[in-house]
Amino acid sequence: MTGSETTATDMIEDLAAGWVIDQNSTESWTQERQAELDAWLAQSLTHRVAYVRISASWKRSDRLAALRSPMQPRTYYSAPRKAMWSRIAAVFGLVVVTGLFGANYFSQPKSQLIETPKGGQERLTLADGSQIELNTDSALRIDLHGRTRAAELVRGEAYFQIKHDPARPFVVQARGRRIVDLGTKFTVRSTPKSLEVALMEGSVRLEATDARPITLVPGDIAIATASNVSISRISDRRMADRLAWQRGSLVFHNTALADVAAEFNRYGGTQLVLASPDIAKLTINGRFRITGAEDFAANAHEIFGLKVQHRGETIVLAR
Repeated sequence: MTGSETTATDMIEDLAAGWVIDQNSTESWTQERQAELDAWLAQSLTHRVAYVRISASWKRSDRLAALRSPMQPRTYYSAPRKAMWSRIAAVFGLVVVTGLFGANYFSQPKSQLIETPKGGQERLTLADGSQIELNTDSALRIDLHGRTRAAELVRGEAYFQIKHDPARPFVVQARGRRIVDLGTKFTVRSTPKSLEVALMEGSVRLEATDARPITLVPGDIAIATASNVSISRISDRRMADRLAWQRGSLVFHNTALADVAAEFNRYGGTQLVLASPDIAKLTINGRFRITGAEDFAANAHEIFGLKVQHRGETIVLAR
């Protein structure tokens, strides 16, 4: 792991520590912040375990009272976090803090890389209330310091639910383009050949150095390639189906079997192989579990009469 990278566990530990410190700054803690903390804790057991462990460490040290001066809510990854941990080190002692939280807190980089494996997903809640969800086999680099709120989608797919701040717009970079938040919910998916931006709510501006910016409205899907950008509109239901992965599902509407197989294969597990090009062109509708490659193969057998051949961790569909 390089100095500019961190694991999802590191991020959760850092967020939990931020919540504990802000919560114990009694003059700045509000009901709104408590509601945000409760929501964050409810997201996963990992969040709750990290919070309880760090909170207990705080309470065990009488000397931490020196840190309980009024503090402003901090954006995760902000530069002041480094100074904050330096102060904690002075109170706890370097050895104790290193053992509890890890040495990364003393040299917090400006950007962080978060990755998910095949079949994995990760939800991040930022200090300003914004949320980002990473889909399978994705990587996102986040840069939140000073007046900067930016992210680079290195690969894969992410859903953004951003708290708009005109003074600090949130910018997503991917495949040489910029997506500028104007107060919105949207997804960005990067593939080897194109960039897809789907807008659920609000608006975003899609920018490129060699083209005029395009402002998307809810229901718009922009597909950007190296040579052009095309915009199409879909219904609210179809837009919701694009986020079915958040609920462990995949939804297909008149989708070619080649694309269906590729989508299942993104999530790891049993891999689908189509034995011939004519099979790849067949289309299907339906909702399946992300882990339901075998269920899909059974449907393909019933609908198209395809043979289903199991070869280890691979299912081959053939005539």
